[in-house]
Amino acid sequence: MIHFSPLEGTEDYEGDKAVVLGRAQQDLRALQKGGVDAILFENNFDKPKHEKMRPETRAHFMELLEVLVPETHVSWGITPLWNDFAFGFEACKKLGGVMVRVPVFVDSVETVYGKFYANPAAVLAARAALGAEGVAILADVQVKHATMLTPRPFVESVREASASGADGVIVTGQWTGDPPSVEQCAEAVREAGDAAVLTGSGMTAENFTRFAPYLDATIVGTAFKEGDVDLSKRLGPNIVVAARRYDAQKIADFMAVARSVRRS
Repeated sequence: MIHFSPLEGTEDYEGDKAVVLGRAQQDLRALQKGGVDAILFENNFDKPKHEKMRPETRAHFMELLEVLVPETHVSWGITPLWNDFAFGFEACKKLGGVMVRVPVFVDSVETVYGKFYANPAAVLAARAALGAEGVAILADVQVKHATMLTPRPFVESVREASASGADGVIVTGQWTGDPPSVEQCAEAVREAGDAAVLTGSGMTAENFTRFAPYLDATIVGTAFKEGDVDLSKRLGPNIVVAARRYDAQKIADFMAVARSVRRS
């Protein structure tokens, strides 16, 4: 993950686009030096978040991508929070991205930013309308930082996501830094059909080997931050501030473990 600092048009935007870009470039260098296989760009620190980003926020996101993508030497995609998948497909189509993370795909949820309603048909229609069928949909199932509007068994969400066209399903804990259970990941593998299975929270160099047999990939962000990360101290959905950068050594240590246990 590259967590953008607050973007223009959001509550905590610091008023200096050069600062936002510079931080993202620093993290991009650290991730690539550490040997990651792919990168997701995300407006993590924006608040409030909306189903569709404000025009000025979208424009700032795109400006960042236009600078960062030429500096990115691995596959990349977008997590446009909270659920602005249309922007994600548009940006990927324009600039060569290969994946969009969709937090709300088959599970309607309530978050601190309001209610978000699942509509997988709308996601697929938006992708088709933009001619972006080659861009993968990575769909969260029972996503973190949210309460299900209609609770149901985890496996039902996985089955529906796969049947509804997700190219990958993302399994998370309840919060940033919280891992799911190994059992959930194993269930996802059994129920996901042809969809890839990923984790979206809680993976570290210490615990990854237990999860790896059930994963095609994992998304890591906060665990790479510089210094100690105290999971008991939460700043809204986050547990670190926007100014904290990545530690290339932490990334390299994680990737050494990941490469040693890749699924065959």
